[in-house]
Amino acid sequence: MSRERFTELYSTYIKRPGAEELFNWIENTDFLTAPASTKYHEPYEGGLCEHSVHVFDELVRLLKAYPEIKVSGETAAIVSLLHDICKVGCYKTELRNKKNEFGQWVQVPFYTFQEDTCFGSHGAKSVFIIQKFMKLTDEEIAAINCHMGVENGNYAVNDAFRQFPLAFLLHTADMASTIPKLSEEA
Repeated sequence: MSRERFTELYSTYIKRPGAEELFNWIENTDFLTAPASTKYHEPYEGGLCEHSVHVFDELVRLLKAYPEIKVSGETAAIVSLLHDICKVGCYKTELRNKKNEFGQWVQVPFYTFQEDTCFGSHGAKSVFIIQKFMKLTDEEIAAINCHMGVENGNYAVNDAFRQFPLAFLLHTADMASTIPKLSEEA
């Protein structure tokens, strides 16, 4: 379901030159099937795509709450749907031993994260990948590059958040979308 929604949102909102080529590239990677993380949020097949859709929904909600922050639908879709494109090809499946319910050791699959390129931060890597296909605005670059906040050691994000409020909203949407929904816990 997330895959179909991702495709629908992408094709509805993202129209700039190079968008079709980027989408074709995405379809030929593991973006639509990869996990979003190894254990923190959506650590399962298709989790990255699902997380991206959740971030879109949360960003739209935040933009409605802050109408003074003017952002086009295309920009909102680009930064939310593509902020973690840097994770393409980084998740590998390995096996580890775990005791089952009978106390017997069995091998179970788990995801590991293996970065193959160095770009400083994963926000910067996402910007780099996207711009291979289509041009981003300064606001989009700041939002994607700073979506992790200070987690990657980027203490200059406060300046980016002041200059480009979208950067703060994307960071907030990304963090909020990783919180388990109350209905999922019941």
